[in-house]
This record gives sequence, structure tokens and C-alpha cells, in this order.
Amino acid sequence: MKDVAWRRVTSRKEFVEAYADKVLVGEELRFTIHSTGNISGHVDGLELNGEWYWEDGYFCRTATLNGEALELDCEIIEGCGNQMRYTREKGQGASSVVSLEQDLAE
Repeated sequence: MKDVAWRRVTSRKEFVEAYADKVLVGEELRFTIHSTGNISGHVDGLELNGEWYWEDGYFCRTATLNGEALELDCEIIEGCGNQMRYTREKGQGASSVVSLEQDLAE
């Protein structure tokens, strides 16, 4: 089986063009990273809200989950097709993969 070719996203502009203002879905995840700098959605049925910025090649975010503050985290963002992989702790932590939600009308 061929390895998936993930490509790192290196700029805010590239990130916004690929993933901002689109619904991202994963296991028990459904959220939107807005180009305005906000994050909204749900994780395991709990409300997710936050803010994000781009710094030194990393996607950095602060958020609350059901009103409980999550720590600041800066993540490596990679893309492959309609999928986005984010790796916490500047690439040293756990990775998760989400997909762009497809419009059912397509």
C-alpha cells in the first residue's frame, strides 16, 4: 500500500485558502475555523469556541470546550486531498485527521 503524501501548510494565506470557513469533520468532531480568527463547532457533542492565529509556520489556537478553557496549542498543519492533519505541540504531540465536509448536493 502506498504511503499517503501529506504536505505541510506553511503560511496563513495557504491555510485560509485550503481550510478556513469550511466545515471540518472527524470522529466526534464537527467544527469551522473562520478566516476572521474564530473557531466554532462541537466535539463529542460539547460546544467548541475559540480563536486562532498563524505564527512562525504554526496554527496556534486557544479554545473553550463546553465553557472549560483549553490550553494554548500551536500545531503543524498538513494537507492531503480533502483531508487536514494537525499535530499538536508544534509537531511533537498527537496527530488527528479531519476531512472537509462534502456538500451533499454535489
